[in-house]
Amino acid sequence: MERGLSAGAAKSLLLALLAFGLASPASAQHRIRELVVGFEAEVQGTVRLEEGKKHVADAVVRLVDPQGRVVGEQLVSSNGQFNFSDLPELEYTLIVTADGHETYTQRLDLKSEGGPATLNVILRPSKNEEVTLKSDASRTDATAPKKARKELERGVRATEERKFGEAQAHFEKAVSLYPCYARAQVDLALTLLRERDSPHAEAPLKKAIECDPDFVEPYFHLGRLLNGAQRWVEARSILAEGVRRAPNSWQLYYYLGQADEGLQNYPLAEQELLRALSFGPLVSASVHEKLADVYLREKAYEKAYAEMRAYLQADPEGPYAARIKAVMRQLESAGRVHPSQSQVASGQPKS
Repeated sequence: MERGLSAGAAKSLLLALLAFGLASPASAQHRIRELVVGFEAEVQGTVRLEEGKKHVADAVVRLVDPQGRVVGEQLVSSNGQFNFSDLPELEYTLIVTADGHETYTQRLDLKSEGGPATLNVILRPSKNEEVTLKSDASRTDATAPKKARKELERGVRATEERKFGEAQAHFEKAVSLYPCYARAQVDLALTLLRERDSPHAEAPLKKAIECDPDFVEPYFHLGRLLNGAQRWVEARSILAEGVRRAPNSWQLYYYLGQADEGLQNYPLAEQELLRALSFGPLVSASVHEKLADVYLREKAYEKAYAEMRAYLQADPEGPYAARIKAVMRQLESAGRVHPSQSQVASGQPKS
């Protein structure tokens, strides 16, 4: 089942078209009403697996306000449904997590158009390139006492067997024996994230960085966590330091670009995302989606269209495909792009 435009995405695009005289106020408002049903502050939807045939019964849905506070959290029903009602008319971030699947994030703007916003959330199986960043050994690997290393090994085995509660106990034991065991701190944080305990995952990641500033993995995970909470300034600081220490990681540039977009520093976000793409064909198609989003915010419609087309070429059934196709149709019907002439705009970042 295809996912439609979010409330915020529909409004932003139509307001941009209106500003360029490409739609009348009446037609723009009519189109918004087509895309956003109703005018009450309510968010509802269904969570399904990628193929759209099965519900995800163990997914957790969170709604985060502009200050990064969780204003609602619920486990989906047995048929994969969720509902948040009586919401203040604000901008929100919807975050959906489920074991073995990529985290789903969508921005919602309920400030003026209200709701109910009805969403069809499609979760994809986790890909190693999206959720992990393996780096060189931490210097604390060699200094950790034998008992702590044994506990780490037991925790890793329990994780592989998906016994996350048992794994957490072993990692906690490892760091109690040796608090500056950076790798154990990271593994503890990742277990907490799998158990949907993001607030407590932050401290071990910060401890890992404190104990071994050259160990890159905690920068990546902490930056993603802070981005997810819309703590853009903190995220940018952490990710920029990670990039300084590991300039060969496209993932760090990708999440740094997300932080820059959150800070509305779109030219800088563009440069970071272009750097991510410069790493070649192994880079996730999600970078094209994020770069297209930045170009839309800059009203660089031809470049945005090219990046959206590049995304569809790289991942035609990807989680953003339905939304991208809808936006591409809007740009075409408004005359803002010329598909036959459009080329993929991604290239090397400016010096």
